Amino acid sequence: MDVSFKKSHSNLKEFLNSEDAVAEVLDFVTILGILILSFSLIGLMGYPAIRNAQESRFTENTRQSFVVLADNINKIALGQAPSQSVEIKLYGGKLSVTGDSTIQINGTIYNASSMTSSEITLDTESMRSIENSIGETMVAYEGTGVWVKYSDDVILNPSKPLIINQSNVLIIPVVYLYGESEMAGSGISRVTLCPDEPCSPELTVWSNVSNVTITITGNYTSGWKDFFRNSKGLNWEIGGTGDNYTAKLNNTGMDVHILKTLIYAVIT
Repeated sequence: MDVSFKKSHSNLKEFLNSEDAVAEVLDFVTILGILILSFSLIGLMGYPAIRNAQESRFTENTRQSFVVLADNINKIALGQAPSQSVEIKLYGGKLSVTGDSTIQINGTIYNASSMTSSEITLDTESMRSIENSIGETMVAYEGTGVWVKYSDDVILNPSKPLIINQSNVLIIPVVYLYGESEMAGSGISRVTLCPDEPCSPELTVWSNVSNVTITITGNYTSGWKDFFRNSKGLNWEIGGTGDNYTAKLNNTGMDVHILKTLIYAVIT
């Protein structure tokens, strides 16, 4: 018994003094540290990348939905439909009828009786917008067009406003969206346009107009600026700064058709 005890005690002492156990512990700690560091890097760099990719996909889906929404609203604005209803999917943001954007249209009118010309306001109206937020990105319908505003204030225009000039006839649809409804969260929401009674545009025609100017105010004016600058066949001159931009068309003898539609929008 004494010999066995001494032998066990000797083996235990030899194990405790061995460097093999220290090496194994160090290997384990090193591997554990590498794993923790890897998971931390994935959380630090991988998650934001995944989140950005997801937000980009949500923005693209919303952009496509708003192009459909714009097509339906514009049918009302052009007198092609009395009312419409469109489904919009929410991705954790807010869908609302909001904003304080405006449009003002001026032009120089020639008075044949007095043989004089004077600049007058052809129309001035609120536009407002339907907006859907996806993270820090905003997708909106405003003024018959669709606008995507990113966190760095870059604004894209995937669906152009319906301002056209054909054979010296300038057609300007003006859509005023009113209502205060909104929805937030995730899931399917519905935008109903003119739910109580049919909507129809009111047409005003101005003849022999020169030097038409359109002044836009609101949150998407830099996008409007790019639209006017790149409009084919219109040759707009651009002025103004900040949230106020003016486009001027120096043609003479134009007929200006203004289609104004008041559209009640309800979000449910």
